[in-house]
Amino acid sequence: MWKRAGGLLERNVSRSWVAPCRSVRMNSTEKEKVVILGTGWSSFRMVQSLSDKYKIVVVSPRNHFLFTPLLPSTTTGTLEFRSIVEPIRTSKIMDHVTYYQAHCTSFEPEKNLIHCESEYTGTFEVDYDKLVVGVGARNNTFGIEGVEENAHFLKELQDARSIRAHLLQNFEKAIIPTISKHERSRILSCVIVGGGPTGVEYAAELCDFLWNDLPRAYPQINAHEVKVTLLEAGPNILSAFDASMVKKALTSLRKRGVDIRTDSAVSKVNPESLELDSGYKIPYGTLVWSTGVGPHEVVSKSPFKTERGRIVTDEYLKVLGTENVFAFGDCASPESGLLPATAQVALQQGKYLARSLNRMQQNKELQEFKYHFLGNMAYIGGNKSLLESEYVNLSGWVSWIAWRAAYFTRLGSWVNKIQVPFDWTKTLIFGRDVTIF
Repeated sequence: MWKRAGGLLERNVSRSWVAPCRSVRMNSTEKEKVVILGTGWSSFRMVQSLSDKYKIVVVSPRNHFLFTPLLPSTTTGTLEFRSIVEPIRTSKIMDHVTYYQAHCTSFEPEKNLIHCESEYTGTFEVDYDKLVVGVGARNNTFGIEGVEENAHFLKELQDARSIRAHLLQNFEKAIIPTISKHERSRILSCVIVGGGPTGVEYAAELCDFLWNDLPRAYPQINAHEVKVTLLEAGPNILSAFDASMVKKALTSLRKRGVDIRTDSAVSKVNPESLELDSGYKIPYGTLVWSTGVGPHEVVSKSPFKTERGRIVTDEYLKVLGTENVFAFGDCASPESGLLPATAQVALQQGKYLARSLNRMQQNKELQEFKYHFLGNMAYIGGNKSLLESEYVNLSGWVSWIAWRAAYFTRLGSWVNKIQVPFDWTKTLIFGRDVTIF
């Protein structure tokens, strides 16, 4: 029920049967070394559940787990940044886990070796008995000129912080007496590219800020002056949702002032405007790019079989053509069918693979991975959400309560479970913070 990117959700209906997979060191007293790449949904969940009978090594440039479904809420100050992260080094797992802040640059599966690079010490190598690849994916720019240089992405914590600071700086600029009317209009234009859950939720959070907090913090700016435009290249936003739910989202967002344009593909991004395929130009002060994910660089040049930029695995998440390499999350796809790049998929895969490796330690047979669709949720602003499952579809205030409750229960630590409700309450009573730092 927790998303990271758009895309159709589907059920994996592959049959369940018994695998002949076994641990390779059942008669040895030496611990097998399991190297896990990444600290995202799948990797972090696996590390939390993997037996300490393994020697566990985690390699990732990010030293924390990020609760991505609530990331849009940090861009406007509804939540504070640290409320949705869980540092790996303060987790209870560190008594039996070694962590290296670095990124993997290449694989040598024939030598059971990976090459890594750290910004602190340069390159180094890590050997393994079992390797788990969970490096995630990168922002997909589709090769469009100017995106990397001019757009803000919304995938990591630093992205949200950059958007928040940039937006507030533009509000500060807009009230300077010497600014021209034309320039004021441009910098108060916010364009969001991508009509998936992330793009829609950012638009919703932005509108909440404009109607609830802008008049208090920036009385010189009328909320109607701030133009919010949501562009989607396809025929509909929220393509994973039922048409009736999409209609409700469109109605809600448009009532709150969002200009939603479907079938509007971007062809070029300039420093102060973007161009559509039709040739139409849209000026912007803030541009947020949220068009899904593309292949990670290390996956693209890996020796493993890939399809659509993802490593192909069997029904046990083992990489095809290997005996001791596994992959999951956004960087992998079972050969039985492509799974959506969502948190619920990654979470289930991380839990499954930890359980499978634990069973290998016990010399037990394995069952194949089966994905269970848990539903879709999206915040659409004004204390309203969409909730879609196999059993019920809800929208409005009730589903907003369910949306918050579902995410609260999935927050990893008690620290997060205290901080997030505290932030929600603080925002409700005192409004959103507009400090620039």
